[in-house]
Amino acid sequence: MQDLPGKKRILIVDDDAGILTMLKLLLRLEGYEPLTCSDPTEVFDCLVKEEPDLVLIDAMMPQMDGLQVIRQIQAQDLAHRPTILLLTGNVDEDYGKQALESGASGVVIKPFVKEDLLDKLTLFLGKRS
Repeated sequence: MQDLPGKKRILIVDDDAGILTMLKLLLRLEGYEPLTCSDPTEVFDCLVKEEPDLVLIDAMMPQMDGLQVIRQIQAQDLAHRPTILLLTGNVDEDYGKQALESGASGVVIKPFVKEDLLDKLTLFLGKRS
């Protein structure tokens, strides 16, 4: 499938194959170009290669947690710096503050309502193609 010009690219980082598949399908149906990465240690290669507009990062992964990934992304000298949203089941307000202080632009609480996620994406990326 050929990508349309102007289509927003979203990198999904999650170690759960079911979540990756569900988000990839949802984003594709909504007019985004979804990219996936199941290993947080490979995020940096994906960022350089794919140059996504936004990164959705799961908070809880075995090798690195979402906050560590965000901090490492912010520490990189990237030619293209994407917007970052953290996906988390942690509703603690302090955790959300830590995410923002680490460099996330926003937090999406899981389980999320589809419309809430799409509203956040529109807020940070503008209108969908």
